[in-house]
Order: sequence, then C-alpha cells, then structure tokens
Amino acid sequence: MKHAKIRTALTAAAGAAALALGALGAAPAGAAPAPSSASAPGQGAAAAGFWACTVPAGKTYSDTDRRFLGDCNPDGWGTSYYVVDPADGIWACTVPSGFTYTDTDRRYRGDCNPQGYGTAYLLAEPRTGIWACTIPPGFTYTDTDRRYRGDCNPQGWGTSYLLAG
Repeated sequence: MKHAKIRTALTAAAGAAALALGALGAAPAGAAPAPSSASAPGQGAAAAGFWACTVPAGKTYSDTDRRFLGDCNPDGWGTSYYVVDPADGIWACTVPSGFTYTDTDRRYRGDCNPQGYGTAYLLAEPRTGIWACTIPPGFTYTDTDRRYRGDCNPQGWGTSYLLAG
C-alpha cells in the first residue's frame, strides 16, 4: 500500500512535469516576453510588438532569438525577430526610413545579433535642434561634433550633426 501511494505520487509528478515541458517546447515564438527598449537595450519599458520570422517593410526589430529546429526553421537554425513600430526614443536594431539615431550600443550576442556583435540604435524622429548621427533627407546641419567611441560610433570615430530643417 505504501509503495502504491509513492508510485501514484511519482507518476502524477512526472506527468505534470512532462506537460509543463511540452508546453514550453510548443510555445510559439510570439509567446516569449517582450524585450525592453528604453534607456539602453535590455532595460526599461517594453515596446509593443510581436515575434516573427521576418521583419515587414516599414517596421524594425528590437530583439532576436536563434533556435535550432525552432519556429522559423524546422530543418536547422532559425532566427526570429521582435518586430516593433519605429518610434522616437526606442532602441532598435535597424534605422528605418524617415528616422535618424542619436546613440548606439554594440554588444556581443546582444539583442541585435544572437551570434556575434550587433549594434542597436536609439531612434529619433528628425527635427531641428537635435544632435543626430545621420542627416535625413530634407535636413541640413549647423554644427558637428566628432568623437572617438562616442554616441554615433561605439568602435571608432563618429560624427554627430546639429540638425536644422
């Protein structure tokens, strides 16, 4: 009788564990928690978005996930992207058309590249009076600032521009 109760308890625990592991393995990429996008990559409030295997036109992404035999490649390694709408003040892995950036962050195996070095950009809507790392169409600049490993280039010399437009 004692062995039967122990066997029943172990069987129930093993069954619950199997169900939990099965649910984790079967969860779609979209079920993963949202990455953050505030003061620096990996910190702060999350931008609303979704996980996908490609990044649609007009969007950007703020995180990546690479898995073997995952949702984005059932035959090998595949990368999924946390797709977000571009917006002023969010960290993103690309700079979409109509935006510039005011800071960069380069990390090994960080949000923007799960395999190597990736650069994240602090997006900015172009407007007069901001220091930006690019000169968007329709704008000019009235001053420059060149720094080694500064906001516009975490690896070398970068120039920022005081936009006017």
